[in-house]
Amino acid sequence: MWVKKAFRDYYKPKLRRELKRDPSPEEMDRRFEEIYANVNCVLLVGIYEGVVISFHEIAQFTLEEFNQFRDRPEEYLKDRFGGGNFKLNFFEGPSFIVCVNFKPKGEPKWEHLLKSPPAQAARNNP
Repeated sequence: MWVKKAFRDYYKPKLRRELKRDPSPEEMDRRFEEIYANVNCVLLVGIYEGVVISFHEIAQFTLEEFNQFRDRPEEYLKDRFGGGNFKLNFFEGPSFIVCVNFKPKGEPKWEHLLKSPPAQAARNNP
């Protein structure tokens, strides 16, 4: 599963330190399952503002919601949010795990989800 590979740099070093040796594949699988059970996600979209891309949160997903599109994330993002430069950030509780980027082609369907227009958001966040 692509998620397990994406999370590896998060959980393998911690597990290695705890065990004081390289973890076995079974130990790594167990640790992944422990972490995965507590995952939540935040979806950000990139907006070009001059020469800078700023990212704005447009959605949050529980583990149950993520599991519904886990096997086809880019297709899901394109169908629901249209085209864009997306970052799907994964968290274990409050701890950041990894960011996975997706760039589906198509017309954006996400503009109405911005909390404020991009130019206004940039002015509010110096």
